[in-house]
Amino acid sequence: MMLNHHIKVAIRGIRRQGAYALLNILGLSVGLVLGLFVILLVRHEISYDTSFTDSQRIYRLATEGVLGNNIIKTATSPLPLGAVVEKIDEVEQVVRFIPGAINVVQYNDKRFNEDGFMFADPDFFKLFDVEILSGNADTALKLPRHVVITKSIARKYFQNENPIGQFVEREAIRYEIVGVCDDLPAASHFSFGFIASISTIDEILLKKGDSTYVKNWKEDWLYLNCYTYLKLQKGAETDVFIKEVNQEKDKLLVPQVEKIMQSEQSSDSFELAFFPQNIRDIHFESHLDSELSSNSKPIYIQLFIFVAIFVLLTTCINFMNLTTAKLKMKYREVGYRQLVGASRGQLIMQFLVEALIYGLGATFISMVLLEILLPFLNGFFDLNLKFNFFRGWVDFFGILLVLLFVGLLAGSFPAFFFSGRKPEKLISGEYNISKSGFFVRGLLVTSQFAVAMFLVVVASAMWWQINFIRQNDPGFDSDNIIVIERGHAVRNDINAFKTDVLNVEGVRYVGASRSLPGDDYFPGTFKLSNGGEDHVLMLSVNYVDDDYFNVMGIRLKAGRFLNSELGDSLGVNLNVAAVKELKMTKPLDEKIEIFGNDEWALSTVGVVQDYNYESYFTPVKPLALILLPEKKGFDYVLIKYEEGDRVDIQAINDIWNQYSEGAPFVYSTLNERIDKLYEEDERIAKIMSVFAILSLFIAILGVIALVAFIIEYKSNSIAVKNVMGASRQSIMGQVFSMFGVYVIVGVLVASLPAYWAIQAWGQSYAYFDFVGVSTFVLWALTLIGLSFVATFVQTFRGASIRPVS
Repeated sequence: MMLNHHIKVAIRGIRRQGAYALLNILGLSVGLVLGLFVILLVRHEISYDTSFTDSQRIYRLATEGVLGNNIIKTATSPLPLGAVVEKIDEVEQVVRFIPGAINVVQYNDKRFNEDGFMFADPDFFKLFDVEILSGNADTALKLPRHVVITKSIARKYFQNENPIGQFVEREAIRYEIVGVCDDLPAASHFSFGFIASISTIDEILLKKGDSTYVKNWKEDWLYLNCYTYLKLQKGAETDVFIKEVNQEKDKLLVPQVEKIMQSEQSSDSFELAFFPQNIRDIHFESHLDSELSSNSKPIYIQLFIFVAIFVLLTTCINFMNLTTAKLKMKYREVGYRQLVGASRGQLIMQFLVEALIYGLGATFISMVLLEILLPFLNGFFDLNLKFNFFRGWVDFFGILLVLLFVGLLAGSFPAFFFSGRKPEKLISGEYNISKSGFFVRGLLVTSQFAVAMFLVVVASAMWWQINFIRQNDPGFDSDNIIVIERGHAVRNDINAFKTDVLNVEGVRYVGASRSLPGDDYFPGTFKLSNGGEDHVLMLSVNYVDDDYFNVMGIRLKAGRFLNSELGDSLGVNLNVAAVKELKMTKPLDEKIEIFGNDEWALSTVGVVQDYNYESYFTPVKPLALILLPEKKGFDYVLIKYEEGDRVDIQAINDIWNQYSEGAPFVYSTLNERIDKLYEEDERIAKIMSVFAILSLFIAILGVIALVAFIIEYKSNSIAVKNVMGASRQSIMGQVFSMFGVYVIVGVLVASLPAYWAIQAWGQSYAYFDFVGVSTFVLWALTLIGLSFVATFVQTFRGASIRPVS
């Protein structure tokens, strides 16, 4: 009965407050929308790879080592490692898989370029418990040329037709579909559309004429060609396990290495070891070579959690300030209630109920807004978040706890502040707020502007770096280049294809390459004998044709570019970084040997300027450019067109169809491909920008609440000054002076943490351009200016107060 009374009184009081009540609910709603969105985002990020049963016991074995002066740190491992690992007692299951290159998959007349084709051991679906929707998981990958597809692929190729027993073709090998599995969750560090039996690779190699390698590829410890995953037994210690793995590995690896080193007469050291990565840690903590997907950074989660806490706290603070802003009305209301017998406990309960009603209304509005806005936010931020808080008891009670937290925290200060005053002083209007009371309120505003300053500066720094990447010279020209995927579809007629494309209006050059900027480059090991001393070095290798250099605008340092007409089939172009690492004093015409193969020696015919062939996350590494052998497949055809021209894509498509034997024509621009390298950071920059804008709104709302409080509290003083003839400007100046210093302090306090955060974020880049002091100053002035503008109307009106007669 008493609760019903409190609710009625609270609703009546909210109606009476009018605009302030609406502002309060709006502030709480915006804060809760942002808070809930951050919770969704954080929950998505920390859920990576947790969907697998016993994920805490699933590990990936990565590789680290040293070859001469080269550091090896990669997510891949040699194939024979799996056989060693499965014999160790602590291991329950072992699975290896090898991602296939982008290639055409065909079913009847349907052809698609697929990059999600993988080869895996038979126990794949036991270790990664992806649900098999049809087919037998125990036998699915035991036989060659068997493949399991995801339900998304099944819809893509077969619509409503049953795919089991059907055949798809890839690289002239027909695969029987023996199962359909569920799609992997979006929060997984790898993905696939097709997963075929790993034993099929033998047939692929034989078809390519690599009969010698078929015998060796499963025992070669120096070829890091697969990903090795395992599940440890319950209670097994990773330190003990990995020590045993490396001991067993040495028994097989060391003899092979010693044999090669002796044959090469090399004194360089070679070490190789493996280390475990828990699958749940890969998304945040693993930034190795050959990652299966781009990983995130722990600092993002820290920033998001910080934002969520700040938003919830500041919305509560603003509620307190706006609730206590109408002092006269609240004081008299509380005083009269005390005179008619209301106890302090009842008054406290009244204020808390009112705050909970505010919170309930704001929660409802925020959830409706989030439901409406989430598709837009997912599209804008390129996310796949789902709002399903009411589909489970845990989430339902989580919402209730947030509501209780916001309501109780927001209502606590007004409840204890008003209920502790004496009724006769409340009614007469004799109330005073101590200096400490103003100081606490000022500190709250300081914290709000500090966080707003922090977020806007960090967001600006992120966009500054992204803009730096886009405008800085990477050492090649990526503009006006069309990239055709799976270029080797025209391999047999590449010269005729290039000739026909060059006849298309606007086309300047047509080239081909195995890799493009941002790809994982094939690592080759080379040896240089110089002055009786051997230098062994791992170089990234890219196979290119003669026209690649013109298409990409590569710059020559010395010598000449590779040219097939000049007999450069055994020639090489090195970049400056490779020349320095190999310690070449006169690189031109100096020969470098293929490590482990005395019959192959490449002549250096030219040195090219360094260029960022990977990304700005990594420094420029040594690179070897080699002409494409006749039998070597290339992945891309590159078409350079004139600046300002619009090339006829349909004409190129028609020419492609003449030479590609029906392979799909899939293309993009080189700039689009490069932009994808930084899409994770760009997405975070967008999120931080939205957070920054909303934090500004919350901070300005905090200033409005504080100014409303100051004007209400100082109303008598302002009225007297008006009677005494004080100018409106002096009265406005007095109000500004009471809170302006707190805004300035907040802006200054945030500068140092913002600087640290930017530096921490920038450490992931090998080439980082700091935003500069001018950005700090500009945003500081902007925030201070906004705070004054936001209070102008209130102070202008408040400066007109006259004594009540």
